[in-house]
Amino acid sequence: MSIKNILHMKSQHSEEQDNQFNLQKYFTLYSIGFFIMLTALLGLVFITHEKKILVNSAVSAAKEFALQLNYHINKEGIVPNIMSIDSSHIGRSQDYEKLDKIISEYLSEFPDIVKIKIFDRTGRIVYSTESEIISTVNTHKQLKIALSGQIASVLTKRMRPMTTDNTETGKMYAVDILEIYLPIYESKKGIDLQENVIGAFEVYKDVSKVFDEVKKGGYTISLLFILSMSILFFVWQIIIRKADSIIKLKNSEIKKYNRELEEAQHKITESIDEVIKHESFHVRYMNANLKKCWELKKCEKTDCPSFKAKDLRCWQVAGTFCGGEAQGVFAKKYGDCRHCEVFKQAFSNRINTIGESFNNMMALLQSKHLELQEANQKLNILIDIDPLTQIANRRSFQKRIENIHLLTLRYNHPYSIIICDIDNFKLYNDSYGHQQGDYVLISVANTMKSSIRRTDEVFRWGGEEFIVILPEQNHTDALKIAENLRASVHNLGLIHQKSDLHIVTISCGVASFYPWKTKDIGWEFVVKQADDALYKAKLGRKNCVYSAVTV
Repeated sequence: MSIKNILHMKSQHSEEQDNQFNLQKYFTLYSIGFFIMLTALLGLVFITHEKKILVNSAVSAAKEFALQLNYHINKEGIVPNIMSIDSSHIGRSQDYEKLDKIISEYLSEFPDIVKIKIFDRTGRIVYSTESEIISTVNTHKQLKIALSGQIASVLTKRMRPMTTDNTETGKMYAVDILEIYLPIYESKKGIDLQENVIGAFEVYKDVSKVFDEVKKGGYTISLLFILSMSILFFVWQIIIRKADSIIKLKNSEIKKYNRELEEAQHKITESIDEVIKHESFHVRYMNANLKKCWELKKCEKTDCPSFKAKDLRCWQVAGTFCGGEAQGVFAKKYGDCRHCEVFKQAFSNRINTIGESFNNMMALLQSKHLELQEANQKLNILIDIDPLTQIANRRSFQKRIENIHLLTLRYNHPYSIIICDIDNFKLYNDSYGHQQGDYVLISVANTMKSSIRRTDEVFRWGGEEFIVILPEQNHTDALKIAENLRASVHNLGLIHQKSDLHIVTISCGVASFYPWKTKDIGWEFVVKQADDALYKAKLGRKNCVYSAVTV
């Protein structure tokens, strides 16, 4: 084998591998991608949901803190006083110091509150734990919402550096701050209206620890989901690997069947070509691996038609498969064979089924062809035989005289024709009826058939006329035979009261052909000569023989 062929085979093999669908490969890739996306989405949903709960909880806690603080400072009357002080003297006022002390106490009780601001109605900062920003103006959207009587909040994401309480180290760290804006109402009993808002709190609540716990919970859930999905993935991998092996096995079986089908198609195509080429139905699909009935049953019956036959099946000669006698073509008992182990073994797979179905079809066609040939032979006989007299008819005469005429020309031998007609036959039918007339025709035909040589042939020419071919017979002998035929019918003595002799008689016309005299005329002319002679006999006294001019 050349290197080129080896490379070509390797290329074909690699192409087949590329074309094969790898279920495990595609499942692994798509599953990993799906799990990653689902895990990320699940973690995001969890964190978002928990963050919302965190914000709502922090806002509620901050609101409670602000209400308590508001109640305390309103009770002291500090905030309204501070809001009325000029911005340059706020930090030095006694009210401010008092407020700063109260807020410091609250901050010590609530360590997650890292900063507090108080705004007046204009947005000016009148108090802050960061004194340097007092008197500055804030225009945040959330502040405007709080000054309108509603609570607002915003969550920063580790954007604000805060100083730790550890003064020794002085380390800075970033925290997650929830900025909550709450309205401050003028002290009126149970009335919280926008008209009663005199300012607003801004509370900075540290939610870093809780938010870290939320994120850890999200990571934990994601990891648990990944773990559970990994277990499920490995289980699926086992299932898919098994399914993939089954698919590969089925693919190999399909390829095997395809090769077998191609082989069967090739063999059957060759068999059909043989049928067409030789015009014969004696063609079979040969399966070398198929056991024959006599092999499987260990039969030794040599009289069985299928014994040691290479191209004949037991069910194609019905009856032999079970030790019985052959009973004709297989189609008559084909259904019985289906229960036999020989039949089941032959039709054990699709390839055998195709081959044996083809064989059965060819056996049936062969059988029907033989039946048709026999029927055609019988039909040809019926076509050439007169059904009443059972002698050859006019069609048969034409085929026979053509052959005789050609042989006469080839071998230069003569032949003669005699045409006979029953005298006054119409009167006989009118007097005795057609059934009796048929009897006369049969009697005359049998008499003429028994009065000629074996080489001579008598035909029914039509109606009451008969014609006789006398191969290699000259005219003189033909006249003698004609006279013998006339006398034989006369001697039958069949009663005919309407005739001159009161019995059935015949008239004959004789003509002969001599090829050495002339070769240009056909057999039709000889028949016409004999018919003309018969006409003269009928015009005369009848019951006689007339001779035509020999040619």
